[in-house]
Amino acid sequence: MLRQRLENNPDYAKSIVTSYAAAILNIVVQIILVPLYLQHLGKSEFGVLMILLAGINYLTIGVAWASSGAQRIIGEQWISEGFDEVSLTYGLVKVIFVGYALLVGLLLMAGTWFIGDMMQAGANGESLGITNSTALAMAVYLVVFFDFNVDRLTLSAIGKQAAANTLAMVAQIIFIVCVIPALDARMGLTGIMVAFSIGYAICRVLSWAVLRRQRIRFRDPRSSDGGTLRRLIGPMGLGYAAYGVLLMSLLQGDALLLGWLGGATMVAEFVLVWKIADVLAQMLWRIPETLVPYLVHMEAAGEHKRLERLYKTGHQWMAVAALCSGVAFAFLGGPVVELWVGEENAPDNALAYALAGGCIFWVVSARLPAIFAFSLVRLRPLNMVLAGELAGKLVLTLALFPFMGYMAPLLATNTVHVFGVAYFYRKVGAASLRETSHT
Repeated sequence: MLRQRLENNPDYAKSIVTSYAAAILNIVVQIILVPLYLQHLGKSEFGVLMILLAGINYLTIGVAWASSGAQRIIGEQWISEGFDEVSLTYGLVKVIFVGYALLVGLLLMAGTWFIGDMMQAGANGESLGITNSTALAMAVYLVVFFDFNVDRLTLSAIGKQAAANTLAMVAQIIFIVCVIPALDARMGLTGIMVAFSIGYAICRVLSWAVLRRQRIRFRDPRSSDGGTLRRLIGPMGLGYAAYGVLLMSLLQGDALLLGWLGGATMVAEFVLVWKIADVLAQMLWRIPETLVPYLVHMEAAGEHKRLERLYKTGHQWMAVAALCSGVAFAFLGGPVVELWVGEENAPDNALAYALAGGCIFWVVSARLPAIFAFSLVRLRPLNMVLAGELAGKLVLTLALFPFMGYMAPLLATNTVHVFGVAYFYRKVGAASLRETSHT
């Protein structure tokens, strides 16, 4: 149905297919690797790995103002201004991303080498024990990862999401080919980070070739008039920055907060319950998220009726898919996780899986309204809803933790949505369409 609403846009069909192929590949990778992680690292060090990956993903908040804003600007430039302007913006964002990654990487190594364990202890007093070699491998990974992400967001912004998704899949395949020998060689966390870096480094070479075919190349941003940078650091960029901070806190904050409150082993328990549920939610999120460049293009072309039809149809389908997926996981999540990691590792708590199923329903059904507000640059009301969700979830998680343990974030998510957040997401999405039609 969404394919038809986009008037048989061939790249959107490819984007959906490759997006789900990437999701399926991610599932396969998790099915293979999580038991191996538990076998080679143990549950505690597996929890440390999850905290580190959440922390690395959380670091993207430092360039959220450039990431989302650049995707919007490149999408506009691709429609109206041509290759030279896109190349200038690409060059500017590349400098910002790589410079930021280098700075964070240096701070990471300095914090480990000169201060000791930079995350020495949380509220429970448990040290993460990050070694110097792991810190160096993480720093290298950050630079390669951020560099490659500029290419991905550029390809997505010009409507070549199929290529971006394919490159991401190649990175996953290279990673798994490299990480299994690294685990067998007892390289631990350092080996995992090296494997990540190899995958993204190879795909960075491939993405350079793909962009060259689209006539996009790195251009020194100092040769521009500064208009793009002014937009990125102006109200639009600040709005996207706030959005990035809030969304990343919602997505990655659970593991970091539980690691501080309860330690790495508790994070492992939470991840084992939430991992499959999160994959289901992310798979369904791909439908509205794939629409972002097309929504930008439609608004730029003044196609308001198409936007309204797409929102109505998509909202209905997403709600049905969210309900079915949430109910299925609530009842089947426990047996599936036990089959996946073994009875000795799978958390045995039916309430945890039921709460995770409820989270799937709420976060998936809210995503399409949020994507419309994001794509149509109605960021202030969207950020207000996100801030309310984050604040409510944080307060409830802290209050519930002594009684619920690792289930506290799951119960908090369900609670904040039931008591108003779900309603406000839908209100923001509908209001974004009304405001767009009147501009």
